Amino acid sequence: MLRFLTGPVHLDDEGEELRTKLALHLAEAVGQPVQVVASRSYASVAEMVGRGDAELAWLPPAIFVRAEQASPVRLLFAVERSRGAGYRGVLFVPSDSEVTTPADLAGKRVAWVDRDSCAGHLFPRLALRQAGHDPAELFAEQRFEGSHGSVVRAVMRGDADCGATHAQTLDDGETLMLAGWQPYAGHDGMRALLVTPPIPPDVVCASSALDADSLDEVREALLRLHESDDSRLLDEFFGGDKLIGAHPADYDAVRTAMM
Repeated sequence: MLRFLTGPVHLDDEGEELRTKLALHLAEAVGQPVQVVASRSYASVAEMVGRGDAELAWLPPAIFVRAEQASPVRLLFAVERSRGAGYRGVLFVPSDSEVTTPADLAGKRVAWVDRDSCAGHLFPRLALRQAGHDPAELFAEQRFEGSHGSVVRAVMRGDADCGATHAQTLDDGETLMLAGWQPYAGHDGMRALLVTPPIPPDVVCASSALDADSLDEVREALLRLHESDDSRLLDEFFGGDKLIGAHPADYDAVRTAMM
């Protein structure tokens, strides 16, 4: 049986249904049973695929980079996001905040999502450094809240002066279409202080446990998923239009942000 691991996403009943649908589709395409399993942490997913305890994994960019550095993990595809290439990180403050520039954050408190969150930590931190501000010296306090929603709520409560989350922009890279604070604080409850460059998409990778024949079959099945009767699975499960070819060099910006 092939095991396809994901992180802590789609953990409700609907997610279980999506995992079952994907497993059945892949099993039919590759001619052997497939189990799609959600883990409670991305760290455990990376460890298992690194050890070869699972053949396939869906990983966010930073976790993929860590897994690749530690083990012979092979990059198969990137997820082409449904809303295009404008996925970025954003550092935000309350709309009525006195803070108007990154320099005004001196001595303030920031809420990050997770140390390995590209949108909620790594890319905003890198953007600050590139603007001449070392986060370690800029902020009086840095806290990790564990989720985008928790970051927004910390800023809303006043426990943090600013926070980092994800955003979707138009092609100009500045005009926000969607931002992570909107479900909690509304469209105008917060405002962007800094928007990062685009963030590379999530990946599907394979471990050394996947033999060459199965690798070819899985690659073909996933590559053609958007052409099948189950094409909606891509958007419902991965949040993307299709899976596309990718190269490890596409994630150099993530490696830089993790330094």
